[in-house]
Amino acid sequence: MNFDDPLSPTTHIMDVFARHAPEAAAAVSPFVPRLLKAEEDGHAFIWLSAAERDTLAAAAPLVGHNGTFPLVLRERRLFWARNWQLERDLAQEIQRLSAPVRDEELPDIGDSASRLQHWFADAGARDQQAAAAFALLNRFTLISGGPGTGKTTTIAKLLALLSDGGRVPDIALAAPTGKAAARMSEALRQAVGRIPDLDPAVAEQLHALEGQTLHRLLQLRPPQMRPAYHERHRLSLDVLVADEASMIDNYLFLQMLRALPNRCRVILLGDADQLPPVGAGAVLAVLAAQRATLSEQMVQRVAQLLPQHPADSLSRFSARLRISHRFDDNSAIGCLARAVAAGDAENAWAQFARFPTELTQQQGTFAVQAAALYLAHRDYWQAVETGDAETAFARAADTVVLAARRRDADNLNQAYTEHLRRHGRGNGTWFAGQMLMITRNDPATALFNGDIGLVLPHQDGLAACFPHAAGGLRYLPLNRLPAHETAFAITVHKSQGSEYREVWLLPPQSDQHSGFTRALLYTAITRAKSHFRYWGDPESFARACTDNTPRRSTLGDYLNSESSD
Repeated sequence: MNFDDPLSPTTHIMDVFARHAPEAAAAVSPFVPRLLKAEEDGHAFIWLSAAERDTLAAAAPLVGHNGTFPLVLRERRLFWARNWQLERDLAQEIQRLSAPVRDEELPDIGDSASRLQHWFADAGARDQQAAAAFALLNRFTLISGGPGTGKTTTIAKLLALLSDGGRVPDIALAAPTGKAAARMSEALRQAVGRIPDLDPAVAEQLHALEGQTLHRLLQLRPPQMRPAYHERHRLSLDVLVADEASMIDNYLFLQMLRALPNRCRVILLGDADQLPPVGAGAVLAVLAAQRATLSEQMVQRVAQLLPQHPADSLSRFSARLRISHRFDDNSAIGCLARAVAAGDAENAWAQFARFPTELTQQQGTFAVQAAALYLAHRDYWQAVETGDAETAFARAADTVVLAARRRDADNLNQAYTEHLRRHGRGNGTWFAGQMLMITRNDPATALFNGDIGLVLPHQDGLAACFPHAAGGLRYLPLNRLPAHETAFAITVHKSQGSEYREVWLLPPQSDQHSGFTRALLYTAITRAKSHFRYWGDPESFARACTDNTPRRSTLGDYLNSESSD
């Protein structure tokens, strides 16, 4: 504990506690920094020993059994009151929006069954077919699956099913980041275009759907970040599709659900093996872990649509897509990702020997990494020199460096910029070929957190160039750029929702491996389409592969205790 720093959160909290209840403050003082650290790591509570529980049980008025106290003690769990209440409220909202869909709200069952057979005729689409049927019958559904399992294909066909009779319901597409929302829109348009025998009017309306950030959907306004839409002023929606749901923290999840009317279908898309959100919680992981079997009534309703269906892919809230159409059984990335997801470190490392071309491993300093990256970027720099912006963007996504920690991304960006200067590039604050990442949403320029741009020659000078949502590229004067950072290397967190030809992963470049987990390793690997390079030793890889400590949460307990199943 550091009570000497007058600006530390611990000091501030303890000052408040001491003024209100000096004796109780002395009892809780050892637990405040532990709670703050747990919250920083995304946990809802800390575990206590029996002796610690007994000590805190006598620490009223600071500790009690409900949210009227600053700290909530429930058996051997200690919470900040706000986190305890947040998970209870989340469970209540999920229950509210999980009411069964009434028969009169469904499209014609016979017609839907026929379309499900026609649109999911491929042998490898049975999980997708079951997921679409399950989501058709439920108001609250998680469709989970790894890269290439067909989440967007499934949702496109589901939305087409819901548009029975040519009336497209009021649908919103949303994601945590602008980049993910844009990719969602484009992927959905492509998937809709592949649906056979779709009514042209329905196709046109589905093509017109535009993804947006959850902040924009809810109109969360700084600095208080209070939403314009909430439980007293709800959105007029029939369907909300939220992509990259693993990135949504508890607070944003609650704001999202509160803004939805009772009639709204909620369809979450995500990969439960990926990183949890930066903020507290892991709602997607909790929902995916709810393995309760379907009620007899639900089994019968699914059977009306699909007499033969993979029941083991369905559970209380979720439908799992297990077959990757991007990575087959002989794919290097697929084999590596599956072994890591299973926590099989030995088998995962063996894939580097099995696929020596696609999977590589080496070690080196930031200077060594920078020199190697410069060679890998040869075609990129050639496109920059010739002023070929489209080729430059394509080559920029060929080889991307991801770091487990922000400081390592910063260090490599610095080393790479210094390497460029030694080769006659990278001079000045701005230089041709500089990669940028936007770090704050800016509606005025239509640039959003996570957007990637390049500094390129333009009209006898330099300008920032970004992909245009409608296709093509657009240029922006450098003095109009919103908050941004150099992005030759980015963190794994920032890469979520993107994919690249080749990914290089930098594990923590020190003895501190905190945060380098299986989920982070898996997320980095699955950003790669065909090649993956690990810049570390086998020991750090194995530690990450076996580190699968879930975030501490009571959301699952509340969902189970309040379930009517």
